[in-house]
This record gives sequence, structure tokens and C-alpha cells, in this order.
Amino acid sequence: MNIRTTMIFVALAALVFSPSTLPAETVSALSENKGFATIKEILDNRCSACHDWTSSYDSIIAAGRVVPGKPESSRLYKRIANDEMPAEGEKLSPDQKAFIKGWIAAGAPSTELPLSVPADTSGATPAPAASKGFLFFPNKVVFHEVTGFVSTGLFVAAGVVGTIHLINMMRAAHGSGIFASEGLGDAEASSGDVIGVWNGDQTLRWVHVGLLVAGEALYVGDAITGISMFTDSTPGKLTKHDIHRYAFYTHAALMVGQMVLGFLATDALSRGDHNGLHPIMVAHTAVGLAIPLVMLGAGLENMLLPD
Repeated sequence: MNIRTTMIFVALAALVFSPSTLPAETVSALSENKGFATIKEILDNRCSACHDWTSSYDSIIAAGRVVPGKPESSRLYKRIANDEMPAEGEKLSPDQKAFIKGWIAAGAPSTELPLSVPADTSGATPAPAASKGFLFFPNKVVFHEVTGFVSTGLFVAAGVVGTIHLINMMRAAHGSGIFASEGLGDAEASSGDVIGVWNGDQTLRWVHVGLLVAGEALYVGDAITGISMFTDSTPGKLTKHDIHRYAFYTHAALMVGQMVLGFLATDALSRGDHNGLHPIMVAHTAVGLAIPLVMLGAGLENMLLPD
């Protein structure tokens, strides 16, 4: 065997037995097979819009999202396997799911070495799965955004109607007092005056209550979907998702306080407690203004700030 023939034989053997060349029947059908780099690319494209934990290897495998060697015990794989995630847009293809499963089964390595992952053998390549709708909306994210902004608008409208109703009651109760055109006069209202006004025309009161009930109904749906999409915080990093979550805690707490103040105001009005009513109504008005402002800020922040 001459030198030239020997070199050709060695080159062919190297191609066949090279560790970077995987058996055809076990090579992933994805166009690229770069180990974790391919995993990161899939998650960046399909998950990062809602989940900031896709930013690093450590955050991806943290907190049980990935259990190395155990795909069925990994939250990441379970949620993509049953098409629960991504919540919006196209779902992952069978080959993407198989690649992520194979990566986890291989120990979830952080290297960019090609992985031996069973390709999808189901036959013809299926079309990307359409996103499952959520109620009458394309997906849960759209529902969350729409209900958030609509409930904010309803709370603003309820505040305007409530303020008009309060001013009308004060004018009627004080008579010729501070709201009368001729000057200060008698600024105090008796218990009977307050009770009489409260038992009078209730139209604005019930419009106010109706707007609040409608806003609260949408707010509950908005809160439930928001909680279901919570992402874990990244240590040492404040993301827009963290800010959105803290804003939710803030306006949810204000909402509870506002409901308590509303019941207290109703009780004071029904008893004609003029002196006790004043501080309650001031607080009720201030909190009622703060709630939609915080909600609006949270919604715009989540939409406008970059990931």
C-alpha cells in the first residue's frame, strides 16, 4: 500500500469514526445541533418574551425547571410537551421538543457539543401547532393585557362617578354652607341631613357600584392569569417582570383597602356620622385614584420596557 492510498484510507476512517459525527438515525432533525447553544436559541426565540430566566444556563436549570437526566420531572419539558407553553404564538415543533428532551436526558450539559437526540420519526413533518385560544382571546397573554387595561378604565370611570356623587351629596347636606354660591355660611351638616341625602336619589351610587363590580370581575380574571404566568426572580437582577409583579402586589393591596374603605363610608353615611365620614372619604378618594394609576403604569411598563 503506497503512502497516497494510506492517507486516503486514514481520512475516510476519520470521517466515519469522528466523535462529532452522530449516527444518522439519532441525529436531531433540527438544522443546527450545537448542544446548549441550540437550546438557548429555542428558548430565546419562543420563551424569553414572557420569561426572563432564559437569560443564562444557571437560571434555566434553576428551581426544578430542568432536572438533569429526568425530562419527565422537569417543568420546562412537561410544559412544552403538553403545549401549555409557549402561551402565545406557535408551539414548539416535535423535533424541538425531542431536542430539549434529549438534552435534559443527557444531563443538561452546558457545552456546545452536538447531542445524540432521536429525530422525530412520526412521518411527514407536521405543520406548526396553532396556539390554543383562551376564552374568546387568541391566548392568555392577550386576555391578561385586555382585561388589565379595560378594568383600569372602568375604575377610572367609577372614580369620576363616585366623585360627582360625593359632591352632590355634600352640596345637598350642607345647604347654604361651603358649596353655596353666597359664601361659607353654615359648613356643618347634621346627622339628619346626611341620612336624608343618603336616602335620596341613588342613581349615581348604583352607577358607581356597577362600574366597580364590572371592573372587579375583569380584575380578578386579570390577576389569576397574571399569577399563572409569574416568572421566578433572577438573583441580583431587577427585570421588567419583577417590576410588573411588585406593581401587582401594590394595586392588589390597594384594592383590598379600597373595598374596606367603601364599606366604612357606606356605614358612616347610613348612620349620619358626618365627622367620621370626612377622613374616610378623603382616604377612599385617594386610594381610588392610586389604583388605576398603578395599574396603568404596570401595563405600560410591561409593554414598553425591553426584556
